[in-house]
Order: sequence, then structure tokens, then C-alpha cells
Amino acid sequence: MKRAVLGTLALVTGLSLLWVTLAHADTARLVSYPYDRVWPAAVRFLRVDQKLKIVEKDQESGYVLFELADDGKTFQGALQLSRAKDGDRREATRLGLKISGRPSYVEDELLVKLERKLKDELGDPAPAPPAPAPPDAGPAPAPPPGTGAKPKTSP
Repeated sequence: MKRAVLGTLALVTGLSLLWVTLAHADTARLVSYPYDRVWPAAVRFLRVDQKLKIVEKDQESGYVLFELADDGKTFQGALQLSRAKDGDRREATRLGLKISGRPSYVEDELLVKLERKLKDELGDPAPAPPAPAPPDAGPAPAPPPGTGAKPKTSP
């Protein structure tokens, strides 16, 4: 009983630390695809393409916790996804990746591969929406009283 409680406490503490670490992830990207299309592709990428063990995932909260085995060691990783807009005002997804104990270039390589997968599966991002119309200036101001000028009217 005591061992089970300690095991659960260790797991919760580990996941909490991983989550805090992810919040400070140095490796991040913004992809110009909607969150609802990126989520399933990202999970498939980690599990199927990269053959990583998925420990926990939550689509609503936008995270996937996974394990990366390399050189006989296991490293804890986390991918965070959040809804965003890109520079062209399109729906986009912000990706943040952190793998504890591995250099940042490993994270960077994984995100480059994920971006390539998104492009292969989803094609080119949607075109940017049209620019918003400038606010209407309204009718021309009336001439000052007593000048005898008639207001200009539109034809």
C-alpha cells in the first residue's frame, strides 16, 4: 500500500516537473494549420513514425507526454500544442517540444520532421484571409455656416 502511494506520488511529481519544463521549452514552432488538424497528425507522428511510447495525452489541454529510448536510456519528453494565429491571420498551431536530458538539436530535428509530415499530409496551408476593409470615413463634413458653399453630394 505504502509503495503504491509513493509510486503515484513520484509519477505525479515527475509529470508536474515535466509540465513546468515544457512551459519553458526552448524549441518551438508556429505552423499554419488549424489545431484540430495538427493534433491527430502530431500524435501519429510520435507514436507511429518515431515509434515513441506515449505516456499520456490530452487533446483539450494540448499536450502529449512520451518517452524516447536512446543508447539504452529513456528520456522524458513533452509536446505542447496551442491554438494561435499566424502572421497572415490564419488559424495556426504553436508547437513546443522539450526532451529532458537531450540537446536542443534533437528537439529541433523532431519538429522539422513533424512540420514535413504536416505538409505531406495536409498540403499547403490555407490561403490568408482577405485583409479587413478600412473603417468607413462616413459622409463628407458640411461646410461652415455662412460661407454660402453647398455640401458636396455623391452622384
